[in-house]
Amino acid sequence: MPLRHRLSFAALAVAVLSRSGAADAQEAPRAAEGPAPQRMTIDECVKTALERNVDVLEASDDIAVAEAQRSGMRGQFAPKIHLDASYTRWNQAYVFDGFPIHDTNVWNVTATATEPLTALFAIYDAYKVRDLGVDIAAVRKEATRRNTAYHVVESYYRLLQAERLGEVAVASVDQLTTQLRQANSFHTNGLVSQDDVLRAQLAVESAQQRLIQARARITLERGRLAVLMGMPPDSAIDPQPLAGDRVPARQAVSLEQAETLAESQRVELREVEKRIELASHDKRIAYLRLAPQVSLVGAYIHNEGSLFSQVNAGYVGGVASWDVWDWGTTTSGIAEAKAKSHQALLARSKVDDQIRLEVRQAFVGVGTASEGMDVAKASVAAAEENFRLVKKRYEANAATSFDVVDAEGLLTQARGQMQTALYDFVIASAALRAAMGAAPDTLARQ
Repeated sequence: MPLRHRLSFAALAVAVLSRSGAADAQEAPRAAEGPAPQRMTIDECVKTALERNVDVLEASDDIAVAEAQRSGMRGQFAPKIHLDASYTRWNQAYVFDGFPIHDTNVWNVTATATEPLTALFAIYDAYKVRDLGVDIAAVRKEATRRNTAYHVVESYYRLLQAERLGEVAVASVDQLTTQLRQANSFHTNGLVSQDDVLRAQLAVESAQQRLIQARARITLERGRLAVLMGMPPDSAIDPQPLAGDRVPARQAVSLEQAETLAESQRVELREVEKRIELASHDKRIAYLRLAPQVSLVGAYIHNEGSLFSQVNAGYVGGVASWDVWDWGTTTSGIAEAKAKSHQALLARSKVDDQIRLEVRQAFVGVGTASEGMDVAKASVAAAEENFRLVKKRYEANAATSFDVVDAEGLLTQARGQMQTALYDFVIASAALRAAMGAAPDTLARQ
């Protein structure tokens, strides 16, 4: 036996002997599988996520909080009614020189109504701030729904991708197992050496390890999808495969068209506009703090048990308050409001650039994935033909298991790259639609 073959035989023998229980490796994951998964389409998954996802539910609560704050500020326009009452019980009535001062029981009730006058301007701006807060919360919810839908679509296709790669791993195990049986047969008949058999056996065990890893990835991707849908991570979800793993249609939109659509549809731009308006009202509120605060006050008082107080009395008047000097507190607030207003204006340009960048990245991703699919298809065809020819040569005793295993590895790699490229393209297409601001229920369309 040549020295090269003896060294190969020794290395393969050590590798094979170091693996224990390899024959059961393929069956072990199947025994750990749980209940049969529930078949769900991608639209059903998106719909479920938009109803149950925690981020979406929190965004709805944010709207409720903003509406409550707006309602509370609306009440500042009306006069405040304040009620005071007091009661005193003396040990005895007090009489001075035959003149009664108070009874044993003395009590009074005072109802006061206060209506701000100059503060109404600041209250109006504060109300507009709360009103804009409701709009911003609604925009954020819309953005959260879109982002959640995209992540569900991405996770859904990643799960399908993992399942297809699992099928590629199963096919690899089957092909190499067939090769191992054939190598054993040839060795029994004296056509090949022992290292040829060991090489085939090692390849089978390596393929089984890849299958175990593929199944683990399927479990993790299924759990990630379930969590995005607001379900427990151990929920059994079975995604609906693409029809025959067909190649989706290419995007019929240019980069300039995509950027234009994003500028008109992305809700983040609406949020920035709302924040600019909000900062303007905050700045007005800061300036209004320089003015005196004038309020109209009216009160009704009822007294019992005291000679020196009217039983029923009332008054109407005004109250004025003005912080003439507060050591720069108010002017510092104005400077802060101006700076925040400028920040809001800068954010408009920043968000616009960020959206354009996201669209450009998604557009390039679609093109890259599309080209990758074309290359992967050609690679699969070449690898399948190469594997067929090498198998024929092996059957004619003109090749070794080393050649067959190498050819099978190239075929498995090419098939895996094809599935990866296919689902990368589908996900990239969804990312482009999300970057353009498409509605959540349209992200899954091909």
